[in-house]
Amino acid sequence: MQLGLFMMPLHPPEKSRTQCLEEDIELVVRADELGFVEAWVGHHLTLAWEPIPANDLFIATVIPRTKQIRLGTGVTIVPQHHPANVAVRLAMLDHLARGRFNCGFGQGGVPTDWELFGLPDGKTQGLMTIEGIDMVLKLWQNEPPFDFKGQFWHIKIQNPASEIGLGTMLKPYQKPHPPIAMSIVKGKSMAARMAGQRGYKPVSTNLVPFATVAEHWSTYCAGAAEANRPEPQRSAWSVSRSIFVGDSNDEAWEFALNSAFGGSFAYLLKLMAMTNMTSLAKHDPSVPDDAVTLEYALKQLCIIGDTRTCIQRLEELWETTGGFGTLLMIAHDWDDKARWLRSMDRLTHQIVPALPSV
Repeated sequence: MQLGLFMMPLHPPEKSRTQCLEEDIELVVRADELGFVEAWVGHHLTLAWEPIPANDLFIATVIPRTKQIRLGTGVTIVPQHHPANVAVRLAMLDHLARGRFNCGFGQGGVPTDWELFGLPDGKTQGLMTIEGIDMVLKLWQNEPPFDFKGQFWHIKIQNPASEIGLGTMLKPYQKPHPPIAMSIVKGKSMAARMAGQRGYKPVSTNLVPFATVAEHWSTYCAGAAEANRPEPQRSAWSVSRSIFVGDSNDEAWEFALNSAFGGSFAYLLKLMAMTNMTSLAKHDPSVPDDAVTLEYALKQLCIIGDTRTCIQRLEELWETTGGFGTLLMIAHDWDDKARWLRSMDRLTHQIVPALPSV
């Protein structure tokens, strides 16, 4: 099993934004030094707990500070950007990274972000996401003149002057383009099916129980079968989990419940309730909403305990899902930096080497 990082990020709103960004940069650098294979960086505009509104700028900042880790947008929220802008900015990142770059695409789920941009309902945004990805790919694969007309965007350059480069758009460093990934949340996600149909990399969220994560893979494989694609390889699948490895089970749980780790899940549960998404966290649909407490969420969604317990929990995740290629450690606030660095080192040197691989 390989090890990676998913940075939403998660920081208490009262904390200095400058300090948050500096710690996030240091975390990616540390992950690179420890041999993490990939790091995905989130993107939200109106969430105080998740303060990276421009993940492409963040990635550009950490490219020269890292050596081998692949950096990815987790995700580029397609309905919030014009596809032409997405195409050239991601192509530029790919050049800056000399190919150490992955593209994660998605539609986003923050109501105030939708309101900020005057976006339509979620289903329509899903259609915008598909069209936007297709537009980006066309821009990467074609030279002007072109005229791409969709339901939501009409993109054209009809009067180029190729002899002086007028109308020429930057193409990616990787050919034909960087690896594409899609973030998967719901068990029968449209994103999972589309990723399977197109051969995109699946990246499973940390906000659903193990059984739902397993459903991600079956939905992904169903999409691949529908498109007559080769049977997907589990090594391409990345699965996210919030993980804290402590000195003992008691110490780990005391910290998880009474730190920014627990605070972040209290926030996420409130956000899920406000957006009618509490059901995502349930291991059984019959569980009433008021039973989805902080303790319930930490037990169902997280890996918490000493080294032995965390190995056992991750083995359970492995057995439930059938196996996957990369475990993505969710980035949490460094309210106790020394503890988090110890947890990260234990995960790298003691836990992951004890786990199976595909």
